[in-house]
Amino acid sequence: MGRHPAHEDSGPCARIDLAALASNARRILRRVKPRGLLAVVKWDAYGHGLVPCARVLEQAGAAAFGVSSPQDGVTLRRAGITTPILVMTDWVGKRPSLFLDWDLEAAATSWYKVEYLAAVSRRMGRPIPAHVKFDTGLGRVGIHHSQYRSALRAIAKMPHLRIAGLYSHLNYRGPQDQARGRRQIGIFEKIVREAARLGIEPRWIHLANSAAAVAIPDVPGNLVRTGIALYGQPPSAEVQELLPLDPVMTLVGRVRAVRRVRRGHGFPNPHFWIAPADGWGAEVGLGFGSGYPGSLVGKARVLFRGKRQPLVGVMSRDTCYLFTGPDQPELGEEIVFWGKQGRHTLHLFELAGLIEALPYELPTWLASDIPRSFLSPSEASKPITSVRKIL
Repeated sequence: MGRHPAHEDSGPCARIDLAALASNARRILRRVKPRGLLAVVKWDAYGHGLVPCARVLEQAGAAAFGVSSPQDGVTLRRAGITTPILVMTDWVGKRPSLFLDWDLEAAATSWYKVEYLAAVSRRMGRPIPAHVKFDTGLGRVGIHHSQYRSALRAIAKMPHLRIAGLYSHLNYRGPQDQARGRRQIGIFEKIVREAARLGIEPRWIHLANSAAAVAIPDVPGNLVRTGIALYGQPPSAEVQELLPLDPVMTLVGRVRAVRRVRRGHGFPNPHFWIAPADGWGAEVGLGFGSGYPGSLVGKARVLFRGKRQPLVGVMSRDTCYLFTGPDQPELGEEIVFWGKQGRHTLHLFELAGLIEALPYELPTWLASDIPRSFLSPSEASKPITSVRKIL
């Protein structure tokens, strides 16, 4: 029971279920219809694999993509992605020609970036499409909403600037944030109306994040930006109840050693943890070198034969320890650190809250040398041309 497949070695592995990704995208699209889906694939699709995930999401009907850098946008174009691509971060100072040569759009998240894009577009003789972001209450980045009238009047007078989108970001993680979300929606609607009055009519208007896309059906805009929810990891239990989604990544390690543990004795030694009852301890081949947070030891549980069992003791670079109670583990048996095991699921929000992290952070911390095993190989088998030479 729980033995690893023959095609995987004995080390840790992240299984990526591309069929689940496509299913999640279709469920979200049905939920937000008639709005389109801006699929966020930042940070290597949150550690799931940029190109394989983008190919599946484009086929599932994504209207646009959000990436971390111009290099990621070029990678998608060279892989055959034709859908519009918004570079959301990390583009100032990069070669502007990348945007024009590879049909990329830029997120202008400050007034400085608006002026920068206008100047670069004037110098190059062709406009780089811009999505201008306003801060409607999140307090992170964007032109503050108190300045929206003066900002929009100035933008309307910039002949070299092409506004492809207006957007903001809801400070919304679940139904408990309804009142705050509604206030932001009201502010954003004023911004959109003022833009239209000034003759600014962008192709894209987007406000909703993953949680709001699911929980607020009347959120304004013709796009919703959905990130971690696409990968089957809702930001909260409340959002999961509104729209059940399937985890795309399952992180597994395997039992390397088994030891009988007596009540009152330590495991892996008495300095770190004392067993509350007789049972079995397992040494598992996954540690903080894999990117799994060592701070979760003593707090988190993992899936062993569909049951949640505690991580105990200490974690090294490539090893952690599990108490399995009265059930004796088998050598090579798989342990799920997040994701699915049979009918059972361990969500990222269950783990992230234990260390005051956000759910999407955990898979992005996962080491790049941890093998990704794509469960729909045909979607991931197309060759990817290297972009190293052109960047």
